Amino acid sequence: MGSRIRFTMAKQVFETFPELHEKVSSPEGDVSPQDYTLEILEGEDPFLAITYFAHILPKPEAVWWGIKCVEGLDREKSDHDREVLKLCENWVREGDEEARLAVVAMTEDARGDSGSLWIGRAVNWSGGSLSPNPDFRVDVPPGLTATALNAALQIVIGNLGPGEREEGLKSCLSSGLSFAEGGVMPVINLKKQAIA
Repeated sequence: MGSRIRFTMAKQVFETFPELHEKVSSPEGDVSPQDYTLEILEGEDPFLAITYFAHILPKPEAVWWGIKCVEGLDREKSDHDREVLKLCENWVREGDEEARLAVVAMTEDARGDSGSLWIGRAVNWSGGSLSPNPDFRVDVPPGLTATALNAALQIVIGNLGPGEREEGLKSCLSSGLSFAEGGVMPVINLKKQAIA
């Protein structure tokens, strides 16, 4: 399978999502999204690589990546978190409004800031309307799914032990880049993945 990345150049991501400029600097020259992700990872704030990478895949693929990162790195998942992730996986597979609304029903009144709940919010904000009133549609801003994915992964990686955060970050990005290039999504864990 070919690349799943929907951009050929890193700067196109910033053109599509102008709000990304508020968090991540745009590249100076012509560079691929994959190479720019690695460049950010080697920069002053490597966690911004997650922020950027969350924007480069189509929404279902980005959510799948986020699910797998949370499944592999979050040791504190509750039964509710596991159920949310299961419903999110169903949305990735089915891709329909009924599956999205099942995630909305499971997460809209949930409290807390677990990575799983933020994956659920990423699905919630993949389409539909922000307004609960069916007669008053408010379209979801296009970058909101990526924003929720970023929050999910920042929470999960931030909850790792101090000595594990860098490894968790690199594992998540290494697997994501492999998946983005057309491979099967590798298992995320803390002892096997490394950025090539």
